[in-house]
Amino acid sequence: MFCDAREQMRKRVTLKKKSDPGKFAIPCMVKGIEFPHALCDTGASVSILPRIMADHLGLMVEPSKELFTFVDCSQRNSEWIVRDLEVQIGIALVPVDFHVLDIKLN
Repeated sequence: MFCDAREQMRKRVTLKKKSDPGKFAIPCMVKGIEFPHALCDTGASVSILPRIMADHLGLMVEPSKELFTFVDCSQRNSEWIVRDLEVQIGIALVPVDFHVLDIKLN
């Protein structure tokens, strides 16, 4: 058993370090619509969705009274929340709660 494990360790591949891409964008799908460059912030404590996207996807929203303070010290109220929206990432379906904000898209 030890010899097998040692042999497997010899076969492992070491990946080369790449440069920082600047932002972490992943492809995902929501309600059958593909988003090829969805911004993924693995350190975020909440997920935010623009109101125009929630309307476009026909999502059911619930009332919410959360206040968010952003890094530039601006504040926004979330009037709505979408609970357990299934986001497909690869073959995985991930249920995500999204706070819906009236924000402009770039």
